[in-house]
Amino acid sequence: MHYKKFFSATALVTLLSLSNAAFSDPVGPIADEETSYYIRLQYNGEFSPFTTKIDNITVKKDGSAVTDVDPFKASFMAGGGAFGYKMDDIRVDVEGLYSQLSKNADTGITTEPGVADSLSVMSGLVNVYYDVAIEDMPITPYVGVGIGAAYLSNPSAAEGVKDQKKFGFAYQAKAGVSYDVTPEIKLFAGARYFGSYGANFDKDNTADHKDKGEVKVLYSTIGAEAGVAFNF
Repeated sequence: MHYKKFFSATALVTLLSLSNAAFSDPVGPIADEETSYYIRLQYNGEFSPFTTKIDNITVKKDGSAVTDVDPFKASFMAGGGAFGYKMDDIRVDVEGLYSQLSKNADTGITTEPGVADSLSVMSGLVNVYYDVAIEDMPITPYVGVGIGAAYLSNPSAAEGVKDQKKFGFAYQAKAGVSYDVTPEIKLFAGARYFGSYGANFDKDNTADHKDKGEVKVLYSTIGAEAGVAFNF
């Protein structure tokens, strides 16, 4: 009878040990990793065209030989969102953006042959961020870069342009800070540079057009982003 009590006690101790191990906190590198998915909603306005250049569209001031006047200016119409994954200090997300520049109609500026009322861009990018963690602080600086594709509207007001929208290569760089409102909600704000190159518009609308790719767009802007991110 004593051996039965001994085996029963041994089994009980073993079960209790396994239960404690199963529900205790994990150890090792897994416990140190912080992983989560997130959704980000933002305003991403373009505050200043940087070197927005349209080939074969001349923009100059009246009575001046200067021809490097930017044909567009900021319109502040923009917005976007992203879905991403965070692991420790690295984040990767897929971002969709819309932004728009308006025709530069300041006094004394004329254009030949003509500039459209606006230049809009819809883009999709893959971004990689590095979060600079500060111990015991709710504020986290970040830097990021991204590449993708952009869908641009025709920047020329000239007649006979074959296509009104074209694809180009998109790229951006950004830096800012985020603030932890709660562990699941973060506010962020920062500066960003966005550019697109490679969108070529055929000026001649005939079947055998000779002016293929005559209107080429270099879209390059400096702006800001601000929004909220939800971790889950």
